[in-house]
Amino acid sequence: MKKAILPVLMSAMLVVPAVSHAEKQDNVKQTTAKAEQTMQKSGWVKEGDTWYFYDQKGMKKIGWLQDGGKWYYFDASGKMQTGPIEDGNNRFYLLGADGALHTNEGWVQYEGGWYYVLQGGNLHTGHLKYNGKTYFLSGYSNGRMQTGWIGEYRTASYYFEDGSMATGWNLIKNEWYYFNNEGISYNGWLSYNGSWYYFVAGKMQTGWVQDEDNWYYLNEDGTMKTGWIQDKGKWYYLDEDGRMSLKLKTINEKTYYFGYEGVMSTGWISFGKSDADALWRYFIEDGSMATDWRKIEGNWYYFDNSGYMATGWKNINGKWYQFADNGVMI
Repeated sequence: MKKAILPVLMSAMLVVPAVSHAEKQDNVKQTTAKAEQTMQKSGWVKEGDTWYFYDQKGMKKIGWLQDGGKWYYFDASGKMQTGPIEDGNNRFYLLGADGALHTNEGWVQYEGGWYYVLQGGNLHTGHLKYNGKTYFLSGYSNGRMQTGWIGEYRTASYYFEDGSMATGWNLIKNEWYYFNNEGISYNGWLSYNGSWYYFVAGKMQTGWVQDEDNWYYLNEDGTMKTGWIQDKGKWYYLDEDGRMSLKLKTINEKTYYFGYEGVMSTGWISFGKSDADALWRYFIEDGSMATDWRKIEGNWYYFDNSGYMATGWKNINGKWYQFADNGVMI
């Protein structure tokens, strides 16, 4: 029995070293594979859809890289960048789809947006004068050319679809605007070619407008109206400065009364603080104030040169007449 055990133990001892040697060989292969893999990551490497650049030590490049006469930019994770970028120092650049920096001066279109590259690669931001037109490239959008409205309504500017800034008169979405030479939309009163216009939130106004305590009327073309105007069957009078007349107004040697909301009045109008001290005037159908003798609804009245209705005894052209309290001649 003892002889049988010894050969078995010896065979077991011979097997153990053989297994240990095999494990060492596997470890060597794995180490060699890892080393070879590390050695392969130098230069340009594409991982998934992203390009990286590894230096000779196998480290990912971060920041700017010049390679093959072109410049590339890698973010903090080492990813190659494309499109418009900001380098952290408020400087903007445009990288093509291949990652290469655009360096030739001029307009460049990228993914539907327009950018202006300065010589050397920096993107222009702010206003740009080009071929007699002004453009705006915003730093908030990495130098992209802007279109549409920019700024608050009192200082807003408008840029057309081609990016050019609006100046002068422009019809935008069926509304008229006026922009000065700096492209700022006009607000308030504008004197232009001998006519006055009024703008609110940049839009040219028409019809009735109120400015402080005064009312004005603007024609369909925006020009300020003066003189007589009929609106919705009612008559108004606008002074030379355009203000709507209120109360008594002498026009071409005739006197008119414009009452509530500036409407020309006709008929009897009481002037006075109360009924007890009321003074009456009469305005005929054309709105002018009655003076001298006037027959109204079959009764005779007399109005002095100021238009006031006579009551009591009155000497008129050397003759005495008596008038009732309501002005009717007795």
